[in-house]
Parts: sequence; structure tokens; C-alpha cells
Amino acid sequence: MFRILRSNPFSAGKRSCIPLALLPSWCCHLAIALLCLSVPLACFASEPMTVPTQHFAFSFHAQDDRTIRGLIDEAEELRREIVTDLGLEAEGVTRVYLASSLNMYQALQPGGKIQAWSAAVAYPRQNLIIMLSPRAIKQGHMELSTIFKHEFTHIALGRAFQGSEGIPHWLHEGVAMYESREWDFRRVSAIMRAVLTDTLIPLSEITQRFPQEKNRAELAYCQSFYLISFLINEYGRPQFHRFIREYSLGTPLNRVLVDIYGMSLDQLEEQWRRHLKMRFSWIPIITSATALWFLLALLFILAYGKKRGTKRQLYEQWDKEELIGE
Repeated sequence: MFRILRSNPFSAGKRSCIPLALLPSWCCHLAIALLCLSVPLACFASEPMTVPTQHFAFSFHAQDDRTIRGLIDEAEELRREIVTDLGLEAEGVTRVYLASSLNMYQALQPGGKIQAWSAAVAYPRQNLIIMLSPRAIKQGHMELSTIFKHEFTHIALGRAFQGSEGIPHWLHEGVAMYESREWDFRRVSAIMRAVLTDTLIPLSEITQRFPQEKNRAELAYCQSFYLISFLINEYGRPQFHRFIREYSLGTPLNRVLVDIYGMSLDQLEEQWRRHLKMRFSWIPIITSATALWFLLALLFILAYGKKRGTKRQLYEQWDKEELIGE
């Protein structure tokens, strides 16, 4: 059970007012008219509510109450799954702000405006997550719980790695995507196209940051997911837990990779690229024109054989009926 606290994390300064009695009559009428027109805006700009749980403090406006309630109810369970999955623990209370509009979303960013296509961002040092309300997203749709899992994974990783060397961007985003299970055919298509056209982005180019251009950034996310998925599926989750734990203690990346997986970053990238080629290289074969004609011919033969079998059964049935009639 949670309590609703009235607060204003979105900031609201004091406003000075002029009494209507001191204004001319026509000004009073104009002021009243403007006041009536501004009622919907006043409702929209109402003070946000803050709902605390054991490890979170959710702040949102009234119009997003129904949107976020489900997430608030399951937030603690989602957190438990993520920290268990990663073998990490995130201390302190994480503040989660749900911005009701794009303007508010940008204004809340402590480091200034971010990419227009962004729907959420995490700040591990501040233990802060800022999400854009699904109501304000014009294109596409994503579950709020999926966005939350992605961003809280950033919080857990970022706070575990405080004081150590900067964590590679591909590791940060790859783990976040893996934990939030945000995968669809569009992203499968993006990574498949990059593999088949030999246009994968080198890991060295997505270590410090991701590309600004949207399609290249999308490919960087896809590659990061597939790399983390490769490590976990090929070598097991216990090994990945050891990797994260040792790396978060400040051991250089290459040394940790050699100690845990027996290969350097360059060797890992080479092995992972070979894995991707093996995984996707068969797709053009089964989608080629020759393969499609072969499948059509096979279906025709099967259908023809089934039809002849049905006729044979019918003729046999007629013969039996004739014998019985005689």
C-alpha cells in the first residue's frame, strides 16, 4: 500500500497578482474572460503527485495517474528481477519522473536537452530516471514497464561502476536491452541487413558514445543487444555475473575478458561477428527465387498426392458399396 504525497519536483515559483478591484471595469471583464479560457491550462499545469515505494519515488501529473499506476504496483518486483539477474544491488531510493509532454521532458533534463527521439533517460549518479509519458509519444508504442526496466538497468549498472573506468556504451545499452526484453522484427531486420551487407559498426566506434543519426543509433542498440546475448547464451549467466562483478571493481576490460572468457576484446568481437554471420547467412538462401519456386513445386506435389489419395479412397468405398449391393 502506498501513500500519495503532494510535492513539486518539477519546480514552481511564486507568482505576484494584482487585485481586480484596482483595475478599470473593462480590464476586469477581460481578466475574467481570460481566466475562464485558462481553466484547462491550469488543470494541465497542476502540481505533480509523488508516490513512494520501498526503493522508488514516482512523480507524475494527474492526467498520467492511470498510465503509471500499474508500473508503481510492479516496480519493486521488476527491480528484484533485474538486480538478481545481474548479480548486483542498487542502493538508495531512485527518483522516477514521468513527464506529461515533450517540452516538460526536455526541461527536466539536468544536463540540458537530449535527442528528440529519446523516450527516457537515466542518470545513475543522481539515481534519477526521467520518462516521457506514452500519451505524448506520437509514433510507435512501448510499454511503460519495458521503458522502466531498460532505464533502471542503467541505474543499477551505473551505480555499480561508480569510481571505476567508464563502462563501454555497448555494454550499458546491451545489458539494458537484454533485461527489458525489448526486441521486435524491426530490430532483427536491422541487424540482419547489417550482417549481410557487412556494415556492422566496429565496437571501438560505439564504446564512448552512440551515433547521433537515428538509423545508425538503432543499429548500435541492436549490435549491443546481440553481443550481450551472445556472451550470456554461449558462456552462461554465472560467467556473465563474474564478468560484471570483476569489471565493476575496477579491473581493466581486456584483463577481465581474458580472465573470464579467455579472449581479448578484439578476439571477442571477431568471434561474435562469425556467430552473427552463421546465424543470418542462411536467410538469403531460403528467401531466394529458386528456393521459393522449389517450395511452390513441393507444395503442388504434396497437394496433388493428397488429392489422388482422396480419390483412391473414394473409388475403394464405391467398390465396397457395389459388392454389398450385389
